[in-house]
Amino acid sequence: MRHRPPKVTVLVIGIGTVGGTLIEQILAGRERWKSQLDLDIAVGSVAGPSGATAPDAELTDSTLHALVSGRRAGSPIAMAARDAGLDLHPIERVINALADAGPLVVIDAAAGDQTADADALALHRGAGVVLSNKAPMALPSDHPAGRALWSEAGIGGRLKYEATCGAGLPVFSTLRSLLDTGDEVREIQGAVSGTLGAIFADLATGTTFSAAVRSAMENGFTEPDPRDDLSGLDVARKALILARTLGVSTDLADIRVEGLVPQNLSSSSGVDVRGFLERMDELDQDLATRVRDASRESRSLRYVATVTPAGPPRVGIDAVPVASALGGLRGPENAFSIRTARYDTFPLSISGPGAGSAVTAAGMLADVLSLATGTLAS
Repeated sequence: MRHRPPKVTVLVIGIGTVGGTLIEQILAGRERWKSQLDLDIAVGSVAGPSGATAPDAELTDSTLHALVSGRRAGSPIAMAARDAGLDLHPIERVINALADAGPLVVIDAAAGDQTADADALALHRGAGVVLSNKAPMALPSDHPAGRALWSEAGIGGRLKYEATCGAGLPVFSTLRSLLDTGDEVREIQGAVSGTLGAIFADLATGTTFSAAVRSAMENGFTEPDPRDDLSGLDVARKALILARTLGVSTDLADIRVEGLVPQNLSSSSGVDVRGFLERMDELDQDLATRVRDASRESRSLRYVATVTPAGPPRVGIDAVPVASALGGLRGPENAFSIRTARYDTFPLSISGPGAGSAVTAAGMLADVLSLATGTLAS
């Protein structure tokens, strides 16, 4: 009788840019994992806000490619599923059915905290959960779903979240190795936003802030309303996840965030995107002065998250040495400087692309394989 590798089913929540790329990477790697890892990774369902495909639906390679193509063409998942001849069902029912059938990993590549309950249910049913979605990990510490997630985030846990910070960079796996082997993390400094990295790299060359923001928009680095990036909220969420990984008990509301948009230019003041873009040059002089002051001391301005075990993180503009890992960043790179008891005089540095569907999906896929060959296999 021909040997059949053990099967691990995945349910992918969110099949947009990152989730769609992840599905393609699974399809491309499946035969290799069968032969090299004796492991069969199969996509059992895909899900979105409207629900999940049935657990007994036949998701062939061609069907999955059609679903991904439909989403990339702008179709909501409900329409893409309908075009592929599939019905959608409540995601809770699908998670329960797939968990009953065997080892399961729920992959949360969506945005927003609406998926947190589904992630928590998966953990309750013994499944693994892998996230690129930051919002569930940044829920208030007293939120039941948030507590369920963090309870499985430590050594031997069934939650993996490498891609929530730094895309595919090995940030949390490195931190776990340090913590689990008894090292003491004293400080993490991270330039963790590709968007803000590109903007501040331009500022260092003498480009005005308004021109740097427009360039980032033209290159597709920002949200449609660049104030969503300039607020610092995305960086604050990443800083929170880093802090909680170190064991710091803190919430998003505790973090000191220096935003780049003054109140009089915010959307809450009634200023629309066009109005903000027309008035951005009002911010040029202050930042130009700060760039010059930093340059006189051989420093560069970067938008930095600073995390220590002592309390809530700090997020905002920092003047870092030009010769440091953060000071040498180019464009939308991310960089992390991790100072520990073992890596004190010369901190451990991790840098590379902090965005991109291929590297983010690969980071999630590494987490899936880690669970499939480790925790879920035991």
